[in-house]
Amino acid sequence: MYEDFLEGTGLTKNESIVYLTLLKIGKAKTGEILKESKISSGKIYETLDKLSSKGLVKTIIENGIKQFIASDPKTLLRYLEEKENNLETKKKELEKILPKLQELKSNKQTLEEVSFIKGFRGISTVVYDALNTGDDVRIMGVRSSKDETFNNFWKNWHKERISQKKNAKLLFSDKDTEYWKFFKKQEYTQVRETLSFSPSAILIIKNNSFIFSYEEEFTCTHIKSESIANSFRSFFDSLWNFSNK
Repeated sequence: MYEDFLEGTGLTKNESIVYLTLLKIGKAKTGEILKESKISSGKIYETLDKLSSKGLVKTIIENGIKQFIASDPKTLLRYLEEKENNLETKKKELEKILPKLQELKSNKQTLEEVSFIKGFRGISTVVYDALNTGDDVRIMGVRSSKDETFNNFWKNWHKERISQKKNAKLLFSDKDTEYWKFFKKQEYTQVRETLSFSPSAILIIKNNSFIFSYEEEFTCTHIKSESIANSFRSFFDSLWNFSNK
């Protein structure tokens, strides 16, 4: 269970396994580490080198044989502190050059962009950024049957929208669910249903169109185009006018 935690600190899966293995068995040769950890033999030296560079593994030579031993777990705290300090330094450096980066973006940006994004972190960034660009939010293909993790993500996004007093129209593909009832009670939110027709999950804000998929992984196609956003908006309005009120 500690592997996931160590990976969260920035170690790779192999680094986490090898470090925990060495904590468990103590001083060991590479063959012993491989036997216990069951990682690929082709990765063992690279993994040990990386752990050594992070101060988490020490090398000992006895009778001409190289062996390895895990550093005290307290070293992990120092490792994290160094990471935090490095991140803080990078953040300050980024803040200094951010205006120049913005200039590069505006100078090189095309009128239309299409990008494919995977995972909560990347999608969260683009949909929250888009929320700050416009006041008129339209979403169609809203389904309650998604995993609760997805529903909670959108509840939090809409809470932020509502705190900014931005209006939204939501077209659900189902009704009378807890998720549906949640939005029916919210301010700045209109809800209707298209029960006989279920469009894709699409969010439209200003010139941003987002097409979502909730299969094995949360994915999103982000299209930044005024003409395409207007096309989706027109389609949404047609559905809205014929939906259940």
